[in-house]
Amino acid sequence: MSEPRRILFIRRDNIGDLVCTTPLFAALRARYPKAYIALLANTYCAPIVAGNPDLDHIYIYAKAKHLPPMQRPGAYWARIQLVRELRAAHFDYVVLAAASYYARGLEFARWLPGARVVGFASDSGRHDGIDIALGRDQKPRHEVEDLFRLLEPLGVTGCPPATRITPEPVYSTPVQSQVRAAFGPIAPLAVHISARHPTNRWHAEGYEALIRTLTNQGHKILLLWSPGEVNDPTHPGDDALAQRITQTVGSGSLLALPTRDLGTLIAALDACRGAIMSDGGAMHVAAALQKPLVCFFGNSDAARWHPWQCRHIALQPETRNVRDLTVERVLEAVRALVPGCEVWV
Repeated sequence: MSEPRRILFIRRDNIGDLVCTTPLFAALRARYPKAYIALLANTYCAPIVAGNPDLDHIYIYAKAKHLPPMQRPGAYWARIQLVRELRAAHFDYVVLAAASYYARGLEFARWLPGARVVGFASDSGRHDGIDIALGRDQKPRHEVEDLFRLLEPLGVTGCPPATRITPEPVYSTPVQSQVRAAFGPIAPLAVHISARHPTNRWHAEGYEALIRTLTNQGHKILLLWSPGEVNDPTHPGDDALAQRITQTVGSGSLLALPTRDLGTLIAALDACRGAIMSDGGAMHVAAALQKPLVCFFGNSDAARWHPWQCRHIALQPETRNVRDLTVERVLEAVRALVPGCEVWV
């Protein structure tokens, strides 16, 4: 194999998926420090990699479904322009950064003649459009470990490094100011109450009792959630739940901060010394920021999706429904992981 010089990663999916791909950038950069390493990502997830020191360039496109109808024709034209830009970059390798057959990534890869495409074949052996196809197997692995196999054809093996996110100052500066104004020198704990999957959602009574106990013990709490109405078909949110918790707890030791965009979520978690939350994209963001985590798992695979190379305690009831977690069990985990108040350093 000739030494790769220009490599494009394609990862068009969700927040946690992209976070779990960042170890590949770091390992490839360490192996080939002079290589040109680029990524194709969507606008929604782009803050995950903004400022990533292992990437030379980030190609960003907007998914039409994320835009208002009037803006969608412009998005299609922008995609045509993006394909032209990618073709002009003359990549020698394209890595389909997904742990399964990645048909959507191939949509872009097929437009890049001359590049060798690396990716996973399907479970049935389908690999059309992939030049170097890796076989799937039944060995249980973390998502990061499965993705890391994609670097084997490029001469990179071993244990994947930690995930990485670099907060952007445009978001961090105002969030840090807001947190310090509320709590002074005390570094808060984040409690993130939103979860996409129903079995990952804890109940309001649990959050209220947890936060009340923690604040009584001297902890400061930064309450985080996805804003919006719970019945919004496009972007359901937890405004009502956050309002109930805030009104019930009624403490000067709690700051409520809706995360209206991904940059704010990253900045808010970076401002904390630990976090309590359910499995999901925010959990992987906190792990990439190396925050100690107490994380709730419902009907999801904790062995595959737990925080990668980050101190954490994963709680998963036998019922595989987070609602069945007791406040006492959560408090026990919090005390074991973050045993006391700390000041800013």
